[in-house]
Amino acid sequence: MGRGSQLTENCDIAVAPLRLESITVKHGDVVDCLSFSYRDREKLPHTAGPWGGRGGQEITPCELHASLPRTQINLGPSEFVTEVHGEYGSYYGHNSIANLTFVTNRGRHGPFGEVDTSGWDRFSVPIKNNSSIVGFFARTGDSYLSAIGVYVRPF
Repeated sequence: MGRGSQLTENCDIAVAPLRLESITVKHGDVVDCLSFSYRDREKLPHTAGPWGGRGGQEITPCELHASLPRTQINLGPSEFVTEVHGEYGSYYGHNSIANLTFVTNRGRHGPFGEVDTSGWDRFSVPIKNNSSIVGFFARTGDSYLSAIGVYVRPF
């Protein structure tokens, strides 16, 4: 969800996911970067990302910018993501994901992002019973994560 940006890069995974294992979010006022690890159908590990922009910095790529808060969510063996929600809009002229929250069968992680979102658009992707979110695809702008989508798999 999200609008995207004029300067965008589409980000996707090459191998179909079976199970999501961890999610890493770097954020300040808005979501700067997203990365995640997952297992494929043969149970081989994969890492995607970090996907995002420079986090508002002129030269430092998001993954190298040490001052950004970084949160890693490690999912337990029987834990799975059942919903992603957040808000998106324009942040200093850049289409951005303002905040993200990940809901699992064991609890809630987030929101990640701290900007006042009065007037921003909300999105929510709840997953029905017997399925879970197993991966992501995204669009990035030159500074921030600008859109996110999910891959869903039945149990």
